[in-house]
Amino acid sequence: MNVPRLIALTLVLTAAPSFATAQTITDCKGLLAAGEYEDCLQATTRAVNRRSYGEDWPLMKAQAEYHLGRYLDAQKSLQAGVQRYAWSIRLRMKQYRLAKMSGDREQALRLLDEIGQLASDSPWRYTDADDLVALGEASIEMGADPKDVLEGFYNRARRNYRSRPDGFLAAAQLALDKGDKQLAVDILSPVLDQFADNAAITYTFAEAIGSLDPERARDLTAQTLQQNPRFTPALLQQVSRMIDAESYDAAEALIAEMLQTNPWQPEAHAYQAVIHHLQNRPVQEAESRALGMSIFGSNPDVDHLIGRTLSRRYRFREGAAYQRRALAADSFHLAARTQLAQDLLRLGQDEEGWQLADAAQLQDKYSATLFNLMQLRSSLDRFATIRNDHFIIRMDRTEAAVYGPRLESLLNRAFATLSEKYGYTPDEPVVVEVFDQPSDFAVRTFGIPDVAGFLGVCFGQLITANSPASQRQNPNNWEAVLWHEFCHVITLQMTGNRIPRWLSEGISVYEERQADSRWGQRMTPGYRERILAGRVTPVSQLSSAFLNAGSGEDLNFAYYESSMVVEFIVRRFGFQALTDILADLNGGLRINDALDRHTGGIENLDREFAADLKQRAADFAPGVEFTLAGDDGPLPSIAIPAAPTKNYSVALMMVVQQLERQEYDGAEARLRELIDWFPQDESRNSARKLLARLYADLDRPADQMAVLAEHVQRTADDIDAVTTLLALQVSSKQWEAAAETGELALAIDPLQPALLRSLLQVAEATGRTADSLPLLNGLLELDTANAARWHFLLAQAYRDSQPQLARRHVLLSLEQAPRYRDAHQLLLKLTDADSAADNRPGDEPPGSN
Repeated sequence: MNVPRLIALTLVLTAAPSFATAQTITDCKGLLAAGEYEDCLQATTRAVNRRSYGEDWPLMKAQAEYHLGRYLDAQKSLQAGVQRYAWSIRLRMKQYRLAKMSGDREQALRLLDEIGQLASDSPWRYTDADDLVALGEASIEMGADPKDVLEGFYNRARRNYRSRPDGFLAAAQLALDKGDKQLAVDILSPVLDQFADNAAITYTFAEAIGSLDPERARDLTAQTLQQNPRFTPALLQQVSRMIDAESYDAAEALIAEMLQTNPWQPEAHAYQAVIHHLQNRPVQEAESRALGMSIFGSNPDVDHLIGRTLSRRYRFREGAAYQRRALAADSFHLAARTQLAQDLLRLGQDEEGWQLADAAQLQDKYSATLFNLMQLRSSLDRFATIRNDHFIIRMDRTEAAVYGPRLESLLNRAFATLSEKYGYTPDEPVVVEVFDQPSDFAVRTFGIPDVAGFLGVCFGQLITANSPASQRQNPNNWEAVLWHEFCHVITLQMTGNRIPRWLSEGISVYEERQADSRWGQRMTPGYRERILAGRVTPVSQLSSAFLNAGSGEDLNFAYYESSMVVEFIVRRFGFQALTDILADLNGGLRINDALDRHTGGIENLDREFAADLKQRAADFAPGVEFTLAGDDGPLPSIAIPAAPTKNYSVALMMVVQQLERQEYDGAEARLRELIDWFPQDESRNSARKLLARLYADLDRPADQMAVLAEHVQRTADDIDAVTTLLALQVSSKQWEAAAETGELALAIDPLQPALLRSLLQVAEATGRTADSLPLLNGLLELDTANAARWHFLLAQAYRDSQPQLARRHVLLSLEQAPRYRDAHQLLLKLTDADSAADNRPGDEPPGSN
């Protein structure tokens, strides 16, 4: 049928609502909305039996039967309704949904044709809010442009029937389906109060803001269940969260409660199958999957949900297998096709993954997820690729030229160190993708472009990371990030991705500290306060710490605590206990059972670790108070009273005021005292940083260097301190110290031309020609205005070892600066050397034969 014509016809007509049976119908709708399905079924059955007029009666009867799991009865109710109300598109749309569930594609297409024909024949009949929504849903299924549907159906329902939720709900759901959460928020925000008692509106808004405001979303979901305690989408979301938190017993209890309402609820059985899978119970897994399909025999949504949930737990191979099952049942299942494409891309199976993504986009040209994937592919096509036996590294071409060899060397070192330590070697090359655009990183990692706060993510076979170029506002040590992520490769693969997030993160942070004392996380004043206040998650419940983190501070502490659990296990029970735990996880044992076997009992581990961590907190800066400044926030400018004994924060504030008054003698002595109080302070507002500033103001570069050198031994990512120290060391010709500082600078931001120029000066002064080559190649990319000089210096560097490469660079230098005298002289020397080599004794002169 002609969908645009259908839209046009409905736009020019209006219809007056009928109020003949409004009260009774309204009462039944209220029963449905409150989850009182049995009462609704009784009322609608009586109405249908006494031939009460209106398509709402069979429609509500079928909805009640559907919620109670009486799917075949629902089909009969809908068919009887269509026989009486032959003009009803709403009844046919419900039939269509059931046909899709059962995998009956032929019947589904026939119903869409009937809906289109009815709307074309009598467009005047279908202008009420619920009819406009039904026509919009049908149009989407027919492949109409979502924007046209939004304006032609849903927005018209919103404008003409402002007191009804139908149009608002449908418009917001369409936005969510196409990946536009912000549009869904914009649609529902103005009417939240108006429809405050509508569970569907409340829950849909919660979905829209889930990634933006998780805490409010959880509150709204709870509100939804107050409005309707049996609201299936909200209950399923709770089950999903419990699975993510590995609260399997609670999830199974909620599933059992749902099945009391609907014994055949497909999604509930799908989630039960997931739990069986994660707990290594294949027989029960198959039984639950079969129960999810028992009514219709072939419901691809069941396999899709199982696979999607497994993939969310990083079980991509198993997840992909379930998506293939879904596609075997319905080769046009868009969600399964899209998920399979993402699974394969995360498994490194790019060719098939991109083919599926292409096919999915042909099927749905308006999906934001698929559009973002196609944009990502364009970026990846421009990347350079570095390959070796262990890694396939993809990154921006300029960045690859600047620090690609350093990145490859770091990964090779991580591979050798961690593979030997854990006794596991990945079978296939690990794919590492480094993104200079945060939006590309977010799409590759999460499927959407607007996700911040992540430096890198590992999927087992694939590592994605933000490049230093994308972190200029908040620099981080990219070497520490990649070491952390490669450690995930080891722990994920050696456990078959069965390792819980807290343990995998804990091991990665622990191994950061083992590789470099400046990497990873350490005790902070904020952590000390949490621990001494008893705000620590027991080891047996650590999986929930990441899921339920209410703030960035909560999440950071979850990383730290997890790493300290690993450190405690290794120190108390030996490293072998840790690898034995990983082996048990690979064998299908649950984490708490594995811990119980190798740490003297899980309850004992909870108790001993809590005591150990509390003692560490008590030993951290003993007797020192911290009450004002955040760990790394700006120091507020306020009047401070006399400092209490050993209050570091207050004393630091007073020193700031002394510096502002230029009372340097007293400030210097006080800062030395504060360093003794809290020598671990690595923050950008530490006493050491203030002391270095004081020495800079007093022009005491030697003292400034000494203090900054102490500071950078404790921090891995303070690029300002590192570059300042480097400049001081270069100016004072402390070349060896400068070379060491330069290594740290390159690990934070290797894309600063000034840094590379300084390090080139260091390399020349120390005679390290090998160090100068990557620096010069980097400067060729980053400092193109001086390309002639960099080519000339490369030619000099290669003159003896690779004269042909030296000739190439000197010619490129002259191409940039034809009058470059030194380059001309070097070219003459290279030419003379070539001539001498051609005529050396023992060679036959040209033409001698």
